[in-house]
Amino acid sequence: MVASKASKRKTGLGKALMRSRFSAANHVNPDGSIRHTTDMDDSCTKLRSITQETDLDAFLTTAQLAGTEFTAEKLNIQVVTNDYRNPFLLTPEKELETLAQHEQKKDRLTIPRRPQWDESTTADQLQQTERESFLEWRRGLAQLEEDEGMLLTPYERNLEVWRQLWRVIERSDLVVQIVDARNPLFFRSTDLEKYVNEGDARKINLLLVNKADMLTEFQRLKWAEYFDANNIRYKKPMNGVMIWRLTKWRG
Repeated sequence: MVASKASKRKTGLGKALMRSRFSAANHVNPDGSIRHTTDMDDSCTKLRSITQETDLDAFLTTAQLAGTEFTAEKLNIQVVTNDYRNPFLLTPEKELETLAQHEQKKDRLTIPRRPQWDESTTADQLQQTERESFLEWRRGLAQLEEDEGMLLTPYERNLEVWRQLWRVIERSDLVVQIVDARNPLFFRSTDLEKYVNEGDARKINLLLVNKADMLTEFQRLKWAEYFDANNIRYKKPMNGVMIWRLTKWRG
């Protein structure tokens, strides 16, 4: 039997989302004219992930969050020289010292929290407190880098992305973290799990262990024993089964 052309069309959740996203690129006005998305305020632009910034970009972002206004001063040039040293090339002794320092201060590496709010909080008040709280969080990380000498991996610097996470957590009963089976603890955020239960202890955290087929049976067994011993809920994806069909909890 020869498959029809329609059956060869790529399907799946990812393709469906892409088709939905790009099919909305053009909008038809009541008069029949076409309005392009560049004429609209596209929220996707605000949700662009930003994990790296130049010093100038970081300065401007911080000033914007703080609501600071400033004017440029022309011809006010100051040359700063500093001997270059690669901070990633450490001696064995320095590496051990750095690892001990990281272990000691890992509790300060947290995700930003959404400020408390209620029905009486206006939208402007909430946005202002969110900017202030996010600015304090970024200052804390900058202090770890500048004053404590810690080397931080790239992290999300766009407040709009964090706002989406806050809203998802507030509205969800189940929060799933997708981790790589080859090193699940590296990708797992324990502070995210803590934050999920801060607002409502009934909310459930789940690790979805992806690429488990790349491990040996012995490795999968050992990871399962570790997760069970530490009361970590986990599942591995199965072909053709939706995530909400996998909620048969362990423990």
